[in-house]
Amino acid sequence: MNFPDLFDRFADRVLPANLTDAAILQLRHEAYAEDLPAGGRLHLDDDRSHFIFVGSGATKLAAFVSTEREQIVAFDFAGDIVHVPPRGRYNFALTALTPAEVLVMPADSFLRTTPESCALLKVATEETARALSASRENAITLGRRSARERLACFLLDVWARMADQRKTGEEAIVLPMSRGEIAESLGLTIETVSRQFSELRELGLIETCGRSLLRVVDPEGLSRCAGQVAAAA
Repeated sequence: MNFPDLFDRFADRVLPANLTDAAILQLRHEAYAEDLPAGGRLHLDDDRSHFIFVGSGATKLAAFVSTEREQIVAFDFAGDIVHVPPRGRYNFALTALTPAEVLVMPADSFLRTTPESCALLKVATEETARALSASRENAITLGRRSARERLACFLLDVWARMADQRKTGEEAIVLPMSRGEIAESLGLTIETVSRQFSELRELGLIETCGRSLLRVVDPEGLSRCAGQVAAAA
């Protein structure tokens, strides 16, 4: 996908319909596209904040707590917007889990206080609110949920967000992240994640094939495991 096609897809999916031509041209001038191979890291100016539109593929956003340790903050898929903060207490990096096409936009393109940028500021505000909501959910998951609840929540979220991979509602999806990356994002060990996958299979809630294929057989039962649906009396 070349830059014009990628930007047009971003505009159709994300930008408000009433955005002025001047604001679109401003953003188009400052945005650029990158093709990332699986495992490829997006190189950004660490002193600036950026918004990244994932045009295709899957990515992970990680915070580096030391030169050798990272904490996965979020997984994102085609159609998602990712906010990458500037360098602060932690450094952040966006890495492709699969070959990915991304559109990179400096955050200040959205935040200029001009009449043409008001609609762009709304897009940035909505993305910030979404990221804050996800961070709060992660805090609850890591602080209060059991290992089974954490994995069940994760699988339900990915199953819903990757719905466009499925031709039918029950068709399997391909998980782009490894068991180790799932474990890291949930604050668990790989052994615990593998054991919970096995137990969820034994309960008839999911089906897997190898390390990647996943099918949620019983969404309501998985929701109960996640603590999202009250068990029947």
